[in-house]
Order: sequence, then structure tokens, then C-alpha cells
Amino acid sequence: MDRIIFRKETKTGRQYDPRKNFELTSIESEIRHDPLTGETGRICHFSLSSATPGDLGGTIEATAATCPFCPDLVRKVTPKFPDEILPGGRLVHGDAVLFPNLFPYDDLSAVAVISKDHFHPMDDMPTRIIEDGLAVARKFLEIAEPHVSQNNSEAFGIVTWNYMPPSGSSQVHPHFQIVATTTPGNAIRREIAAGNAYYEKHGHTFLADLVETERSIGERWIGESGIVKWITPFVPNGLMGDCMAVFPDRSTVLDLNERDIADFADGLRRILKAFSSMGLWGFNLTFLPGVTGAGASHHWLKARLTPRLYINPTMYVSDVAYLQLHLEERFAMVSPEQTAQKLREQMEEI
Repeated sequence: MDRIIFRKETKTGRQYDPRKNFELTSIESEIRHDPLTGETGRICHFSLSSATPGDLGGTIEATAATCPFCPDLVRKVTPKFPDEILPGGRLVHGDAVLFPNLFPYDDLSAVAVISKDHFHPMDDMPTRIIEDGLAVARKFLEIAEPHVSQNNSEAFGIVTWNYMPPSGSSQVHPHFQIVATTTPGNAIRREIAAGNAYYEKHGHTFLADLVETERSIGERWIGESGIVKWITPFVPNGLMGDCMAVFPDRSTVLDLNERDIADFADGLRRILKAFSSMGLWGFNLTFLPGVTGAGASHHWLKARLTPRLYINPTMYVSDVAYLQLHLEERFAMVSPEQTAQKLREQMEEI
């Protein structure tokens, strides 16, 4: 499809390589351009095909004793919303319990503890807790977004999951963060603006064209879980690659029904198991919505999952440095095509 352009450039560094007895060696890397926004990312083909698994036993045991999200404490030490916002102060769905973020990011910022268990490994993540978490997040956004969309302001409902310390999570216990806001962040604003421009130019929704194109090409196509389409982005977002779930004809988390949520949970369980087999044990997951109530003609909902790791577990060396933080440049050590192949095998497994 000529509307979707995958553009990349090869860069070549030359050096006398001590690994090859100081022979003059050429080493290639790539710069790729995002087909929607044009933003660039770098892929450097290092030999890091898997990560060193963390020794989690001590961390899990040490944090469980005083965890504010475990059943004995969650209703005793977590805050409540005022009744005029949320009658009763908290929401419950299955095992999920939602309450205000003690350190809020916005006017209406919530945390949803999604499991009674203190820890679930990435290779055995129950679909039930994902479904409970998204269901309670959706309930909260139904209540919260009218509060933030007064004076005709555009509202956005953002759901995220920071899992384990490499992701920036301060708690081991599985939990989502949910924000109803008029300020969705730079990435969402850029993508919506670029998506609107794409629609005006081509008369098509960008993600609809992208899914069709990636399915036909195949090398970055992972598979489907019900209605949800899974691909690896042409410009990866994480050091060890990442993936993306696309929800056709849905624009926000509020648009998801129970079947959609169950489809996503099943796919996510498989994806997490595949990344875990690479030695990875933490991730960031974010749903990137459109404007609430605007419909899905210009923008489809997607969720982006990026595994996180310590490059050197002994020194807790982060996988994020100046390129990402200061130059806003994505950086990966593996190609999206390699990542897709590994994830596809798990997605296809019965």
C-alpha cells in the first residue's frame, strides 16, 4: 500500500576492532522513520538477544511484608475519592480495587490494584486480573471523564501498567494507573495530529491502513487475539523491542466491551510469556486513546507494550539513557522483525 511508507537508512561505522585482532571492521546500524509521525529511531545490532533474568525471590519476599496493595492493608491504608466524584470513594470489580493515587498526576488520577496476590511472574500472568483491571478502569473513566470535560474541554482516558522495578514501578504488587485528563501528553497529541492529517490526505484511518499493510508484508505481523491485532512497530520503542495491540473501530478504553477486553487479555498473556522466555521480567504498557466521544473514524485505540530491563543487573544499569531522555530518540538492540518472529510463535501456540 503506497500510503504507508517504511523508510530507513543504513549507517556504517569503521574501526580497528580489538575483538578481531584489530582488523579494520565495518559495523552497520539503522535509522528508521516512523511511517505516521516521521520521528526517527535507531537500531544497533548488538549481540544482546536475551537479557539476564533478575533474582526476584528476595525482592518479592521483602516487599510482601508491608505491601499496601495486599488484601490485609489495601482498604486500610489507601485513600478514597470524595463522594461527589465517586460515591463510596473506591470501585471494585472482581479482585480489582480502585482508589485515588496518593501522589496524583492530574485532577483525577487513580490506582487500580488488579490482583489479591502480591506477585505474578510474566510467564504466567492470569487473564482474569487483566480483565478485572481493565473493567474497573473503564468504570472509573465513565465516571471521571465528565468531570474533566467541562467547558467543552477535550477529555482523554489513559490506562497504564508499570510492572516491576525496571519499569519505574515503586510496588511489586500488580496495579494499573488510570488518569482522566485534558492534557494527554506529548506523544498522544502528536499521534492524534498526525493521524488527523493522514485522514485528511488519504481519507483512511492510519492504523487501519497499517494493520492491512503489516498483515500483507508479514515480517512484523504477530497475529490476532479475537478482534485485537498485534504487530511490532517499524520503529521500536524499547532496547529489546516492543509490540503494539490495535483495536479496530475502537477509539478509547470506554469503547471496549467485555469480549474486546477478554481478547486483549488472552493476547497479552501470550505476549508476556514470549518476552519472559527472553529473560525479561518487567514492562510498561500504555493505552493510547483518541478524544473521548470523537469516534473512531480518524483514530483507533492502540496499546503499546515495552519490556524493561537492567542492562547490568548487578549495577542496576538502566535501559534508558541520553538518546531517549534528551534527544527523544528511540533506540533498540534488536530489529522489530526479529521480535515479531519470537512473539508470533507464542501467539500461534494453542
